[in-house]
Amino acid sequence: MTESNKTKLILKHVGSILFFVLSGLLILYILLEIFIPNTTIKVFQFKPYVVITESMEPVLDVNDLIIVYNPNLDKLEEGDIITFMADIDYDGTKEVITHYIHSITVNSQDEKIYRTIRHNGTVPDTWILRDADIIGVYGFRIPQLGVFIAFLRSPFGIAAVSVNVLVIAAIIVIVKSGKKENKDNIEQ
Repeated sequence: MTESNKTKLILKHVGSILFFVLSGLLILYILLEIFIPNTTIKVFQFKPYVVITESMEPVLDVNDLIIVYNPNLDKLEEGDIITFMADIDYDGTKEVITHYIHSITVNSQDEKIYRTIRHNGTVPDTWILRDADIIGVYGFRIPQLGVFIAFLRSPFGIAAVSVNVLVIAAIIVIVKSGKKENKDNIEQ
């Protein structure tokens, strides 16, 4: 075996290992998001969200994809942008929101109480947050990627991706079988 063939073989094995590791991580991420979504940020230390309201414009625009990181609650400060769960309609259902920290106080039970505020807001939000309500700290944004994410989550997007995966898989099978037939014909 020549040195060139050894190198190609090593690169092929490394590529296969990377493929399986990345595929495994992606499958783990998807399973966590489906079954225990609150754990995803603790395992991977980040989580993406799509901005759906104008409350943080122009800092965060509608349809921006934001990445939030697992928060160190002891280092949070007023002015930090956080993503959290709050019952904004007071109907018993908590929703995901991203706003600035307006104030942090400690109550009589030594429990931190957070108040938030929207961008350019003059009055703090009406809800009161505790440590358990905070999902993450804003890291960065990817402008308008949320449009693509919304498409992928839609029934049409799921169907389009599924059909494309099947077509690509079929092409790979056809090409590989064609190469194998050519190789068999050459060897005879």
